[in-house]
Formats: sequence, structure tokens, C-alpha cells
Amino acid sequence: MPFDAALKQAATDSKIVLIDFFTTWCGPCKMLDQTTWKDAKVIELLGAKTVPLKIDAEREAKLAKRYKIDVYPTILLVKSDGSEIDRLVGYRKPEKFIEEFTAALAGKNAIARAQEAAQKSEDPIHGRYELGRAFASAGKPEEALREFLWCFDEGMKKSPKHMGVRGSFLLSDIERLGRSHPPALAALRERRDQARQKLDEGSADRSAAADFGSLNRVLNEDRLTLEFYDRLPTDDPRRAPLRRNVFELLLEARRYSDAIQAQPYEQFVEQQERMRTGMAQAAAMHKLTPEMLKQQDLFIVRTWAKELEALAGAGQLDQARALMAKILEIDSSPDTEALMRKHLTRAEHAELFSAPTPAPAK
Repeated sequence: MPFDAALKQAATDSKIVLIDFFTTWCGPCKMLDQTTWKDAKVIELLGAKTVPLKIDAEREAKLAKRYKIDVYPTILLVKSDGSEIDRLVGYRKPEKFIEEFTAALAGKNAIARAQEAAQKSEDPIHGRYELGRAFASAGKPEEALREFLWCFDEGMKKSPKHMGVRGSFLLSDIERLGRSHPPALAALRERRDQARQKLDEGSADRSAAADFGSLNRVLNEDRLTLEFYDRLPTDDPRRAPLRRNVFELLLEARRYSDAIQAQPYEQFVEQQERMRTGMAQAAAMHKLTPEMLKQQDLFIVRTWAKELEALAGAGQLDQARALMAKILEIDSSPDTEALMRKHLTRAEHAELFSAPTPAPAK
């Protein structure tokens, strides 16, 4: 039913309105549909306490803007007068959803839950990161930025197991915060400039080089990374941490030999096989549905297709054929075939697709 009608129904029934704000392209939104919203206990709870709605945030942009929805899924809990009770951002398993939903109705909102969790957590760094995300979702940008910057400058920087999150999800959270809170973007640029200064002084500090590349990426200023990379001698140790950041830039420019130098075939295959193993373990642990597993496979295929283009364009045709065979082992659908043809055509080696492909080397 329309939102206004749902508010009236909630007032009549002494319930609240629950809105699942989703988008058609959002993977975690689909996971909610396939798991949490099909759980019998969740269905019973929502029937007793809520008037539940699913709203496509892109089709109902005015309502999404009213409640400042910019991350998906966002599960919004609203009183019958339209005032917000709480919001749950991101995918929740059924048990976690029930726990947080019940706490929210009892008056313990996301910030209170995050503060309590951070104090009790066996991983205080992750706890403070989640607290920052809770502040951001609640419209408290200064508090969110404080927690995020502590994670970037101190907590995650000193913790190897958090380095992947530090250079990806955390930076994306800060950039998203900066769209409405300019000091967040200023903080990112300040740290980017500090990393660049270290590199200009000749430091071979891998973390400074990695930060420079990652910060330019999230600031949409990748050209600065490529310009710096191109000025360095080929044997300069400062190049290595930047290679991952410049590969797609070199690919876009059709500088295929340089792209393969930045991401050699053997190194690429080794990294990707490790990633596939990790994804398979995570899939088994979280009991992912066939649709979720398919999305993982498609992510791998898209990544490998880019390397395929670089190999073909650089003239490393035997390796290109071997990688084609690996891709087809994962997914041989018409969509994957079309994707490989697109990349091979761009590399001016479309004929490779119709040529026999050997079994991948063990």
C-alpha cells in the first residue's frame, strides 16, 4: 500500500510501519528477500507489530530523500506519525534482525546498541567502526567522522587483519559521509597529501604508497596515482604497492603491456585462486543460496575478463587462452561468452574466442 495509507493503518492497529528500502541492483537486498523475509519467526513478528512495506528507493526517490536513505538495504522503523524510531542498515540474518528490531521497540536504538557492542566486543577496532557507521546512519556526521578517522589513523592501521577493510569499506564510508559533510572529504585529501609527501621524499613505505592509491581512488582522482606511477623507474620499489590501483587505468588506456607488468598473469592467477578459496569457505560457513553463489561467480568472471583483455592486448596469447578456459569452467553462459568477446574485441583479438582453448594448467 502507499506510505501514507500504511501510516493510517499503523495508527488504527497500534503498530509501526517497517520499510525495507531496496534497489533492484542491490545484492544484500536480494539476500534479505531470500532468507530473513522468508523466516517464519520474522513473518510472525512483523505481522504482530508492523505494517511492512518494500519500497524501491530509486522509484520512490522523494520518500527516500525525506528519510535520507543512501545505503541499501535500509530497514526503517517509523511511528504512525511518520517520525523515525530507528533504522537497520545492511543485511541482517533472521536472528540478528529479530534481536535488533526488538531492542529498537524497547527504546535501545542503533547508536545505543553499537556503543554497548563496542564496549563488549572482543574486536574493539571493529566495534568502533560499527559505531561510526551507526552515527553516520543516525545523521551524526561529526561523531561518525571521529570514529572513522580513529580506525584509519590508528586502530586498523596497526591491525593486519583489518587492512583490507581499511583500504576499501572504511574509505567508502568516509567518502559517502563527505557528500553531505565536507570535513570528511577534507580529511581524506589531507591524508592523501601526507602519503604523497612521503613518496615524494623517496620513502619506500608500502603503506604510504597503498594509502596514496586507495585515497585517490575513493576521491575519484586516480589520474594522480597513474601520473606518479609513470614517473617512477620500472625497478622503483614504490611502484609495487600502486600496481593494483593502476591496472584498470592502464587497461582503460589500452596500455596492455604496462597493465600486464602491473598485474602479471602468474601473480594474478595465484591471487584469484586464494580469493576463490576464501569465498568458497565463506559461502559454506554462511550457507549462501544458489543465487548468492552465482553473484560471487559473476564477480570473479568480470574480474578475470579484464585480465583476459590485458593478456590478449599484450600479445600473451597462450596465457589468454588458458585464462579463457578457467573462466568458462566457472561460468559458460551466453552472458559470459559475450563479456569475453567484448574484451577480446577491444584488445583486437576477437579470433581467440572461436579458437580451441586448452585445459587450464594445474
